[in-house]
Amino acid sequence: MPQPSPADLAAVDLDAMVAVARERGDTRSDDEVMAGLILGAEFMASRHPDEGMRVRAAAASVVATRRLAARVGPDEAARLLAASEGPIDEQGELRRPPG
Repeated sequence: MPQPSPADLAAVDLDAMVAVARERGDTRSDDEVMAGLILGAEFMASRHPDEGMRVRAAAASVVATRRLAARVGPDEAARLLAASEGPIDEQGELRRPPG
C-alpha cells in the first residue's frame, strides 16, 4: 500500500465520506460505516490502477483507522473491521471487497 504524506492525510474529509454513505442509505453506526470505509479504502489502495487514487485511498484508510481506534479502542476497531460488510456502493448496496 502506498505511504501517504502528511498533506495527503490532511486532505481526507472523513466526515464527508460518512455523509456520502448516509446519502446512499447506510444506516449503520458511524463506527460501522468507518470500518466499511477502511475496508474499501484498503482494497482501492492496493488495487486501483491510478497511483494518485491509491495514495488518496491509503490516506483515507489511515485517517479512518486512527479515528475509529481513537473512538472505540483498538480491540473494538479490530472486531468492527472483521465483522464489516464493507462500504456501501453507489447503488446503496453493501459490498465487502474480495480478500
